[in-house]
Amino acid sequence: MRRAWFKLILIALLAAMLPQAALAISAQEALFGSGTDDGSSSEGGSGVQPASSGQYPTLKLGDRDGEDSTAYIVFLQNRLIELRYLRTSADGVYGDDTQTAVLAFQRNNNLPETGIADDETQKKLYSDISGLVVNLSDDSMFGGELNQLQTVLGLWGFYPGVVDGQTGKKTEEAIRTFKSYMTAQNPEFGITPTPVPTATPNPEGKFNDMPTVMDLPLAEPEPTSDPLTDASITPAVMDYINGTKPFTLYQKTVSKGDSGIEALRVQNRLRQLGYLYDPDGVFGDLSDLAVKYFQRKNGLPETGIADQATQTVLFSVLAKEAEEYVFPYKLIVDISDQKVYVTEWTGSAYEGPIHSFTCATGTKENPTPLGTYQAGGKTGNEWYYFKEFGCYAKWAYHIVGGVLFHSNTMNQPKGTPSDGGLGHRASHGCIRMKVKEVKWIYDNCPEGTTVVIQE
Repeated sequence: MRRAWFKLILIALLAAMLPQAALAISAQEALFGSGTDDGSSSEGGSGVQPASSGQYPTLKLGDRDGEDSTAYIVFLQNRLIELRYLRTSADGVYGDDTQTAVLAFQRNNNLPETGIADDETQKKLYSDISGLVVNLSDDSMFGGELNQLQTVLGLWGFYPGVVDGQTGKKTEEAIRTFKSYMTAQNPEFGITPTPVPTATPNPEGKFNDMPTVMDLPLAEPEPTSDPLTDASITPAVMDYINGTKPFTLYQKTVSKGDSGIEALRVQNRLRQLGYLYDPDGVFGDLSDLAVKYFQRKNGLPETGIADQATQTVLFSVLAKEAEEYVFPYKLIVDISDQKVYVTEWTGSAYEGPIHSFTCATGTKENPTPLGTYQAGGKTGNEWYYFKEFGCYAKWAYHIVGGVLFHSNTMNQPKGTPSDGGLGHRASHGCIRMKVKEVKWIYDNCPEGTTVVIQE
């Protein structure tokens, strides 16, 4: 039985480590849903270089892409993803993951290991790939216990991230959630019984000499973390992970309107399989659509209800992955014809376009970054202020980094911006649109909506 269990774990591990190829999406494929999105990173490569001539700006930990300006960090992250140094998605923020990826690139390509993307590093990074050392190592192969834990907690709906064998916030939160979950079911979970002291026999039949008593201050006990609530991997946790103790996968049916830990488990697993973008523990419209899509892909009745039959497949290595995150709409920005195309979810794919909006993307000197992104969504209310340029625009909708959909700009937040000047490259990287059309995106596309930017 134990051997069969580890075989299943190995199958899941190998499946999680298969590389996701970056796909070149034609306009026809993107518009009518034939492209694919792996759900974990911004595929499609770096597209064009942000500074094809001259010097690159130095980028370092803590930097962010500016508003309506060249998305230097997004370009950098896309290239690192393409070369397999970065596992997370491009977001325009130079965080710890990006710094680690830059360090690895510098190490493998004979550059000073600073973690700072200076001019020398970026010139090398954007050079012909034939002269670069691509990251072919896979740390998840050496993750050991942590790798096994991520795999199993992912299968069971506690861990929505990728299996990489490395500790991170998602892994730590998954361990805490699992401990809390098991403790709620069994208050004795992880508690080591207190040993009962036994009397020490006195073979000589008499009292030993009593020690001298001294008044000494007691040392303050060092604060310790609670092993039931911290992120440590305890033996009690590993008893379930390695199959010593059985874990009951199905607890209750989950459907639209439900909330709580069981709803979150279903959502987390849907997230890991690429169906649902944002697990929040509340089973709403998108969760309902995601379950129906999962059921369709896996040959189950399309009810939108995560019943026992659905969860049995969902929480197993047999579950099929999604080709798309489920949202009402998907947005395709085509730089070649300066259009934003809106496709609609039909239950198995995005079809259309149902709308075609004229836009203005970044100039060649300040290009809009190519790739597939999960949008950040609404940025405030009707008017948005660009500090860098001292101007305002209507209905700003965040895509990635400092790149937004928004109207043409004005000096004051009043009146209606002009709809003129669209149809050609004109911005610092953002995508300008007619007021009523960008408001349609603002009103109808939730946070996380897939945005494909292509040429």
